[in-house]
Amino acid sequence: MNISRRVLAFISLVSLVLMSGCGPIMSTSRISDAKDALEKAQAVNAAEKAPYEYTMAQEYLRKADELWGYSQFGYSAEYAKKAIEMANAAEEKAQNDPWVNPLINQ
Repeated sequence: MNISRRVLAFISLVSLVLMSGCGPIMSTSRISDAKDALEKAQAVNAAEKAPYEYTMAQEYLRKADELWGYSQFGYSAEYAKKAIEMANAAEEKAQNDPWVNPLINQ
């Protein structure tokens, strides 16, 4: 009985260690993906053609970086996911339905 408790404790400890590493890895990966998505949006001039979506993507990424710095990896990953979604929306809008500034003569 004593051995089974030790085995169970060991398995629990290993599981805890493995699970604790998932947060930083997922968050870092999503932040990297968000930066890539923003670069793609920037390449099609989304800052001018889809300013709302592009700015939101930038701000979500900024918040993801901030939360990552505070070791809030779960929240960081969620904000990075939102940044990816907004950057993809900015890229799509810039290519298909660009915003036109009404203050500039056309």
